[in-house]
Amino acid sequence: MFFQIEVTTHCSFTCFYCAGRDMPQRHMGWPVFERVLEHIPAGAHTVSLQGEGEPTLHPRFWDMVSAVRMRGFAPTTITNGYEIDAERLAAELPDIAVSLDTLDETEATRIGRLKLHRVLASLDRLLAAMGPGRVRIMTVDYGQDLQPLRQFLQGKGVYQHIVQPLQSKDDYARRYPDQATAAGQYHYQCRFLRAPVMRYYDVEGREMPCCFIKDVSTFTSIDALADSLLQGVVPPPCAGCREIMTGSRLPAHA
Repeated sequence: MFFQIEVTTHCSFTCFYCAGRDMPQRHMGWPVFERVLEHIPAGAHTVSLQGEGEPTLHPRFWDMVSAVRMRGFAPTTITNGYEIDAERLAAELPDIAVSLDTLDETEATRIGRLKLHRVLASLDRLLAAMGPGRVRIMTVDYGQDLQPLRQFLQGKGVYQHIVQPLQSKDDYARRYPDQATAAGQYHYQCRFLRAPVMRYYDVEGREMPCCFIKDVSTFTSIDALADSLLQGVVPPPCAGCREIMTGSRLPAHA
């Protein structure tokens, strides 16, 4: 099973589509992190240290990686690649994801993905240390031309390329109202609630069924979400989510 822990909401980038830039900026406390880990049952699970911030900014990131490994889980993360220790990541993580939306530095800066040349240099170091089979690229499709990026990655031997559309949920789309589009009609069925596809723990340690709920002001419990959908009512934390609409789904975890 896949477990995702939001270890921080701090980030070195200002991506226009990131809900985390509107959140209180904080690191997950160590007692909260330990409590979350204790809640994960034994098994061959993947634990991703990621959320709406840059995970490697957490002052105890490497302690967290070690704690995940000590419990017998496989650690992973998604990084913006701005300032990383590629060799240590290669030594301690089975695989890693890097966020990359464009190869145009001017465009990257415009959308808040800063210092693209540093990110590309970090990617080269990761590929040298890990090999392309252990690296995947995460891209947000906001309407840019993706062909140059696809060709670039193929040239590097990277074929794990996950492209995600802009999220249509209300708690994301307020950041880009001119680009937010409705995904279809509600069908009130959510795979994350039918079966435990994943579990997400936000920076305060709240357990949620997916990583797509960012406004937690009306979130009470996973059971409450399921009960509401069974009654044909969209719970506020799920408003606008593609998972409960006709049309394309989002990836199981971002």
